[in-house]
Amino acid sequence: MAPRIVVYVLIIFLLSPLRAEAAAKRIVSLYPGHTDNIVALGGERQLVAVSKNDDDDMLPKLPRFSAKSGAEEILALKPDLVLTRGLAERQNPQLRSVLERAGVRVVSIEPPRWDEFSSYLRELAALIGSDPAAAEAKLKNIRGTIASEAAKKSGGKSPVVFVEATAKELHTCSPDSWAAKLVELAGGRNAAPDARAIRKGSAIAPYGLERILKAAAAGNIDIYLIQQGTMNASNMKTLVSRPWYPAIKKIKTAVVPEGELSRPSLLGLEAGGRRLIKIFYGE
Repeated sequence: MAPRIVVYVLIIFLLSPLRAEAAAKRIVSLYPGHTDNIVALGGERQLVAVSKNDDDDMLPKLPRFSAKSGAEEILALKPDLVLTRGLAERQNPQLRSVLERAGVRVVSIEPPRWDEFSSYLRELAALIGSDPAAAEAKLKNIRGTIASEAAKKSGGKSPVVFVEATAKELHTCSPDSWAAKLVELAGGRNAAPDARAIRKGSAIAPYGLERILKAAAAGNIDIYLIQQGTMNASNMKTLVSRPWYPAIKKIKTAVVPEGELSRPSLLGLEAGGRRLIKIFYGE
């Protein structure tokens, strides 16, 4: 190829709007799931701020922003990428336009469902300059390890597990939710496979006390899990204080942090899988 043609092609490539964006160097993450996955993919040093909803022990020295934080606070950190999600954008509808006018790239990615997680990781990896294929391989490895460990410890037995997503009206996890899929990966069976999501795409489903007590009386629940987090502040003390607790007293109960049971992240997947295996089968 002639030198002039080479130069011409190079110029066209550099000016092309289709050219991939450069990897972000200074990232503000406004959703804990994004933060977890950036750390898991090796981008911890690129984070300059995280969400107030991130776990307390996650990068504690970094500034933290709420969904309603002002653009000026964020711009003071000179980010080149702000990662958010639809819920946060609805809570602060003016933030994106102000940041983008200041030249900051804003990318909104919804928390992925179980079968969408691989694609989500590839997209996130590309944004932070990590290898998408390696991210996908890491996911496959973690899921494989959890499934293998569960199979070894289960002895062919699958405990029937009820997940309390919220104490209010006793909502459980919807059958296709992240929590339900993780319980299944760890060798458990969902005690509420007939639960219907509160609305399309929701991870929680109404269930009710009557159905729980009926299943418990019939011996159809082996383990009662409390998902503890922003949606459910319940713990073992509050569970024991409920007037109907004697009806499930003989059922094994445990508390699992929301970030480990229902947050779509590599860190949560690994930690949650290990915790569930321990709860299901012991040490």
